[in-house]
Amino acid sequence: MVCMTGILGNEWTMSEFTPMGDIPSLRRLTVYMGESKNLSKDLLQEFIVEVERGNIKLNIDKVFDLSEVAQAHQYMEDNKARGKIVVALA
Repeated sequence: MVCMTGILGNEWTMSEFTPMGDIPSLRRLTVYMGESKNLSKDLLQEFIVEVERGNIKLNIDKVFDLSEVAQAHQYMEDNKARGKIVVALA
């Protein structure tokens, strides 16, 4: 379940939305609130270094090439992903 509010969704709240009641047991709710200006270049670089060192594990299910973006979207729509779906730009 992905919910976007704010500039991207053009809404700051979602009426009649109670995610805690809709999330099945053994599932998690992850929340992020912020703006791109809150993410400094140094912080992003530090994160990349930690991923490269193996200190941060990313749950990547499948990687698609940019030319396969339609298949990636279908994979998501079919609920096949058990982790993040990545579309590689290069």
